[in-house]
Amino acid sequence: MYSFRILSVSSPGVSIAGTGGAARTLARTLNKDLGNYVSKSKHRAKLGFFGVLPDFQDLNGTLTEIDYLYQEQRLCNGVTVFTSYGGKLLGHPDFAPIWARFQKYKALIFLHPSVLDVEPHLIGPAIPQPVIDYPLATTRAATDLVMTGRLQACPDIDIILSHAGGAVPYVGSRAINALAIPSIAKVANVNLVQAKKDFARFYYDVALSTSAAQLDGLLDFAASDKILFGSDFPYAPQYGIDAVLLEYNKYVNTNSRGSQVAPQVLRQNSIKLLNKHSQFRQYG
Repeated sequence: MYSFRILSVSSPGVSIAGTGGAARTLARTLNKDLGNYVSKSKHRAKLGFFGVLPDFQDLNGTLTEIDYLYQEQRLCNGVTVFTSYGGKLLGHPDFAPIWARFQKYKALIFLHPSVLDVEPHLIGPAIPQPVIDYPLATTRAATDLVMTGRLQACPDIDIILSHAGGAVPYVGSRAINALAIPSIAKVANVNLVQAKKDFARFYYDVALSTSAAQLDGLLDFAASDKILFGSDFPYAPQYGIDAVLLEYNKYVNTNSRGSQVAPQVLRQNSIKLLNKHSQFRQYG
């Protein structure tokens, strides 16, 4: 069966180099390296990548890199965006020009959590941020994009939420229904009907999110054609991924809804989405 891999740079991204020239240089270097690899490697027919962007606080640097990826290099399948920058969620007015540029290129966005400035950093005290706080960061960012009207203003982009959308399948309807409260509705930039439509646009990967409770919740909230495979490799160790795959296979083979997220379904969903946004090749 045809298989392929999409490469990406995960959290903390090039923000680790700051918001100036060093981060811009690092983003460009990574994009060139990724572009060369997926276009010239002996495995190139099975590879793609999500472009790397500077910290959104560097507005001009981010816009320049988006233009490079979509006007000059023209190899990426989409771009990776993190859930917040400098304490600002993605719908913040400062980032509006970036979203307008994404809309111009009809970009595919891979939304991944970033480090949160919360205390204590460890829960329990052994659980690190990626286990609990990262899924909640995704939930906040996705909800912010809907409620600020940023997603509505970008009808031609698609967004993939990591880790089954965090808590979005569980609290998304709570956020939507909050718009029935007059005090909330009058300051939100969308109404209840529009918010429901916008939440329905998200795609979801199932990286580290394959328990029956997670997959049932996801299928209750999202259409099955919005669900994609994800692994979190190599950040997640192989033994952890193996355990997740055991859960996934059990769900597919024993749950009455398993056929809706079977490997061939997730693969076809991914192919359709990637081909919609591909600049370089079509997958099949």
